[in-house]
Amino acid sequence: MAGERILVVDDAPDILEALITTLDDSGFHASGASDGRSALRTFYEFQPQLVVLDLVMPMMSGIEVCRQVRSMSDVPIVFLSGIADIDQKVEALRAGGDDFVMKGGSFVELIARIESNLRRATSTVPTPINARFQDGFLDINFVTSEVLVNGLPVNLTPIEYRLITELVSHLGSPVPPTDLLERVWGPGYQTENLVKWHMSRLRKKIGDTDSSSKLIVTRRGFGYVYNSPNSNLGLKAA
Repeated sequence: MAGERILVVDDAPDILEALITTLDDSGFHASGASDGRSALRTFYEFQPQLVVLDLVMPMMSGIEVCRQVRSMSDVPIVFLSGIADIDQKVEALRAGGDDFVMKGGSFVELIARIESNLRRATSTVPTPINARFQDGFLDINFVTSEVLVNGLPVNLTPIEYRLITELVSHLGSPVPPTDLLERVWGPGYQTENLVKWHMSRLRKKIGDTDSSSKLIVTRRGFGYVYNSPNSNLGLKAA
């Protein structure tokens, strides 16, 4: 197993350089990013077959990067962190991570975990990286996190952005409030009114004010559904 593209994300320059060198020496093709935003840009351009992701970074955490990557692709994500807290590990895996390796150990273990995750990934048919969602009304760029409504930019908070991306990622299927709480806020949140309040703000921002043709439909007992005004909707693959 050699030549696979690996994206490494770490805000410590010495660790990032060491990881890239080790992966290249092991026969992989590695590319690096030092923060979450550049990681998402590099992910789209480089289209890696696996991501090695630091957990704690400034501006955008590894967990948030993981969620963004998961909205585009199902490539394996291996978290690499110096934090041994079990709650952080659980949150990282629930956000979409496939594996978790502690920093400070041997690179041999990391390489072995990478090879194991790549073997599992190649045993299934990979899905294309979805760069954006467009349905003629709503335009979400998953790389830049920009949202347009009828061609005009909408300023969403991180919570509102994650809510709308969850809904368009499950088109045709209601997403229960409990699932939204876990995926958007993380484990431990149980107040469904929190979802209801933020969903109300999201509806106002995207102009969802017509009661006769709601864009975000509430199916009581089931959850929330994004009701596209255009039947020819779809995720645009890169």
